[in-house]
Amino acid sequence: MMSAQLQSEAGGQSSTSKPNSTEGGAQSRTEQPKPQAAGPLRNRAAGSKSPYVRAHSDSLVAWQLLDDEAINRAKSENKLIFISIGFLASHHCYLTRQESFSNTKVSSLLNENFIPIVIDREERPDIDNIYMSYNQSLSGTGGWPLNVFLTPELQPVFSGTYWAAPDVQENAGTGNDGTEKPLDWLVVIQKVLTSWREEESRVREEAKNMVVELGHFTAEGTLNHAGDDLLPSSPPSASENTNSVTIDYSGEVSGEVDLDQIEEAYERITRTFDPMFGGFGLENKFLTPAKLSLLLRAPRFPKVVQDVVGPNDCTYISGMALHTLRRIVTGAVHDHIGGGFHRYSITRDWSLPAFEKMLTDNALLLGIFLDAWLATGGNTDSEFYDVLTELADYITTGALLSERGGFFTSKAADSFNRRGDKVMQNGAYYLWTRKELDTVIGDVQQSVVAAAYWNVQEHGNVDREHDPHDEFLNQNVIHIVKNHARLSKQLGISEGDIKKHIAAAKSKLRSYRQRERVRPDIDTKIITAYNGMAIAALTRTALALLHTSDDWFERLADRGKKYLEAARKAALFIKTELWDDTKKILYRVYSDGRPEIEAFAEDYAFLIEGLLELYQGTSDQSWLEWADELQALQIKLFYDHPTPTNSTNNARCGAFYSTTVDAPYALLRVKDAMDTSQPSVNAVSVSNLFRLGGILGDQKYTYLAKESVNAFGVEMLEHPNLFPGLLCGIVPWKIGGRHWITVGDNPTEMAVFHRTPRAALLTLRYHDPQSSDSWLSKRDPRAPNLGRDQGVFVLGTDGTYRKIERHDLDQVEHPVVRATG
Repeated sequence: MMSAQLQSEAGGQSSTSKPNSTEGGAQSRTEQPKPQAAGPLRNRAAGSKSPYVRAHSDSLVAWQLLDDEAINRAKSENKLIFISIGFLASHHCYLTRQESFSNTKVSSLLNENFIPIVIDREERPDIDNIYMSYNQSLSGTGGWPLNVFLTPELQPVFSGTYWAAPDVQENAGTGNDGTEKPLDWLVVIQKVLTSWREEESRVREEAKNMVVELGHFTAEGTLNHAGDDLLPSSPPSASENTNSVTIDYSGEVSGEVDLDQIEEAYERITRTFDPMFGGFGLENKFLTPAKLSLLLRAPRFPKVVQDVVGPNDCTYISGMALHTLRRIVTGAVHDHIGGGFHRYSITRDWSLPAFEKMLTDNALLLGIFLDAWLATGGNTDSEFYDVLTELADYITTGALLSERGGFFTSKAADSFNRRGDKVMQNGAYYLWTRKELDTVIGDVQQSVVAAAYWNVQEHGNVDREHDPHDEFLNQNVIHIVKNHARLSKQLGISEGDIKKHIAAAKSKLRSYRQRERVRPDIDTKIITAYNGMAIAALTRTALALLHTSDDWFERLADRGKKYLEAARKAALFIKTELWDDTKKILYRVYSDGRPEIEAFAEDYAFLIEGLLELYQGTSDQSWLEWADELQALQIKLFYDHPTPTNSTNNARCGAFYSTTVDAPYALLRVKDAMDTSQPSVNAVSVSNLFRLGGILGDQKYTYLAKESVNAFGVEMLEHPNLFPGLLCGIVPWKIGGRHWITVGDNPTEMAVFHRTPRAALLTLRYHDPQSSDSWLSKRDPRAPNLGRDQGVFVLGTDGTYRKIERHDLDQVEHPVVRATG
């Protein structure tokens, strides 16, 4: 296999090896005439609306866009395609652009022998997912930039992530630890090119076979399908219309997954937990919001779930999440000066981050910190209150908020150390020398306290093990190493004065940083899915604060109103700019206008989730109506209906594909169910379906939710810990949920609802008995039988609606989890 051969042979190649001549290979193709070249490639990156792609417009590589022009040229000239997939915030994407794509040898080889295409993974997550799966099948690892060589038919030949630039890579070979040194660009390009020229038929055959293997590798949720998931060459025929099949949505879905899988997942997650530093594993610790959410829910799941897991175990399980969150808060992934969180920690102890700041990470963390705050008291003096409001302020007032209301995508890891510099440095905006810290603070005692608190040292605090190239020489990454009590005892200063000194130092450092330093680039794309995450988290946070009785109620109310308005404006921006109400098309991204990239399943899922939160928080029926419309569209475009009709368009197993059947340039239709740094498409979609089914009384939605969970039954039985989001869907499937219907003003019950951490299924529907002609009254078949008196109602065991009682509230209001550790 060509890709395996390259990996095994390249280790012995010198990075300075002279590339083969570009005039021809050792074996020419005699079966067809040499294609006529269409003239030199020109760099087309400036024609993209993506800030990441446009950043390549001055590159020596003649970058093309992913379109028919580039693909057709590859076919007509019979050249391999080289795609580089990345995102603007990434340090390694910047490094590759700066070191490798500006190298004349690399650029010449790519321009003369390949069709190079640059892709923004945030614009085309489907393309990224397919080829990342291929890369992981080869090496077991992933990352960006993702570099892939493809046949003209887009079938993968070889891939890798970060390759060393010529003249940067040390002599290749075997290191002292017996491991091979990483490949460099010239070795990779030369090997791929030679294989294509000399053994094109073999390369094509292997690439074709690899696509079939890749279909099996990415077969989540399709294991009942006997064929493969290659896209058909023509649209589905009328005979494949799923509407021709009648399904009894009032029936039950049968499947083997049960509450036991939740217990098994908790057990497996516990094995990987780091009890000393929190998090999971020993390096490259990501924030894993879906996993943390499942852990936090343990003591708040219904009693039947806790009995399966074990009540004492539930307390320990949620404690793992709380301990991890505390280490995240004190660690270097937290920007202690300006707020917000970086993408992940390179080190086990959270002391050195990857400096990218992503909207997704911060929005998802906001929801996790909200649950943690509510679980540990939910007042202004409770643990996690400060970080909760700091993070919500960062999202709603920082550089990620556009003037028109949508939220930008990310803030880059790299920036210029000084104005006028030519090359950016990793983390430059966030690093401090001890001398600089002392000078900016300008007060000896404040400086001593701040340095001890944040571990700022004379020669820097980054371990040489994690800084082999001296990027961070004498630099300090701020993170908390001592609490106020320890500092007070060490320095002989009262805790009150310690807090004042730290607050004063932070204010001075923040002002200096904003005033004097060159700020990292902002990726100004506004992406539907990411904004949906922010809308949901901000709305939940706003409503929790607005329903908190506290001495600081007015301040909480002001914050709550601010966050809710930010969420509302973002939703309006999406509806105005990225929703075509006439054609009923949702679009993926806005960037200096709207590129014609239609939304993927994740855009529908996360936006629907945000709209449901807005409806439950404001009672504005228009949000629910739009969510319902989008849900119907998501089902139509992406759902894998288990119809008896033979078809290559779906696996007929239930659940959502990530793409439509006619997604451009996509080799495979893939179902996303395993949670990564963000919850999976199907986990969020299942939650939405259960919630909409409860709010609207729609049996079809509830049935499809159960069917979607069941679609991944085989995988969940084998590896339940990989599906924390979907595991939460087992609970409403097996034991149902609680669906409240409120008539009139019911402040006590509303406070309970909005201050309840996420656990089992709990929905809220507003009912106005006087509005029988409203959209909601017509949409909900239960409307004629709902209560007319003021109060909150729930479906009783006799099938009628009754007012909720104290014991109903007690089932929702769980005991506070005591802060420990």
